[in-house]
Amino acid sequence: MSKKELTEDTIVVVGKSIPLSQYRDYFQKATGKVLPGCELMPWLNLQTGKTLKEATVFYGREAEEKSMEELLAEERFSFISHSDKAFIKDFTGEMECLGYDFGGGIGDGVCWGKYMIVYARKGVKNRRAAARIYIREKGIALRMFFSNVHKHRDYIENAPGHIKDVFTGEYGNCSCNPKKENCRMRKSYVIDGKLMEKCSGMVFEFSNPTASKLPDYLALFREFYPAKKAAQK
Repeated sequence: MSKKELTEDTIVVVGKSIPLSQYRDYFQKATGKVLPGCELMPWLNLQTGKTLKEATVFYGREAEEKSMEELLAEERFSFISHSDKAFIKDFTGEMECLGYDFGGGIGDGVCWGKYMIVYARKGVKNRRAAARIYIREKGIALRMFFSNVHKHRDYIENAPGHIKDVFTGEYGNCSCNPKKENCRMRKSYVIDGKLMEKCSGMVFEFSNPTASKLPDYLALFREFYPAKKAAQK
């Protein structure tokens, strides 16, 4: 099917015959700016019914690069508590020092919350999530993405309770019934002699993270993402 030619008078209609990539190309050519991928769809939904000429004006404003502090000052994030905003800003700053950023936008939370911040290695083509912050109506949650947990058993077994509990608590336990063999979503490891089986779609989430625990979260992150190895990825 040939692409529909977009003009200034084209009405924005999401989910119909015009693919998201075509909208992205149009706005980029018209403004020379790029809205982060995680931001484009939620933003475009708000432009439904407008002409591309009208939407382009707003696109240019949205695509202006903003700091995390500037983003969190927007009205849409007024429901986030001061302490949670402070944690998000502090965590973002620390991750920047480790070589990770949030891609310049705060996107839709999909099924994990109202909004979501994704942190990935800077300067790489394949930006795989290393951590996320889920922004929910009643608070935030920090989630980290870990593999080969068995290699870090000693560290986990001697970690503070609020760190260790994420690996040994019930949250995120595999709930497949009956359990499928060789399930790609299952993470299995042994802590304190006990076999743990977690679902990779839910695991390693810290609810209501606080500033006082931030050093422990960062120490855990560095355990799984050493600076030397991270730089090679």
